[in-house]
Amino acid sequence: MRTLGEKIKQLRSKLTQEELAAILKVERSTLASWEVNRREPDIATLCRIADYFQVSIDWLVGRTLEQETASGSRFCETTGDYHAPAVDKAWHEVIATAQAYGFDPDSVQQLLRLNAKIAAALQANKLK
Repeated sequence: MRTLGEKIKQLRSKLTQEELAAILKVERSTLASWEVNRREPDIATLCRIADYFQVSIDWLVGRTLEQETASGSRFCETTGDYHAPAVDKAWHEVIATAQAYGFDPDSVQQLLRLNAKIAAALQANKLK
């Protein structure tokens, strides 16, 4: 069975440690220590990892998820059931730019959402 660190490393295969660390809001060295199983992420960070890669926390931490169905058959969750989303290079550039100027990526994301709402409201008023 693979370790949590090995699974994190596998999931981030198309990302650098710096990129995933920015997404998860942790230091690169922290991510590196998870990947070599020196440390483990807290539950909130496990949730962010699971959400980002669309995998279950049970799979990440090595629990076997089995469920009896009405027909009596069993299913097990495996890594093959999940596919990491395509990484949007433009979004990583936004994160890197925000960090370069000392902005928190969450604040930038909130500003982008607000901007989108304003644009939608202006467009709706324009159509009236």
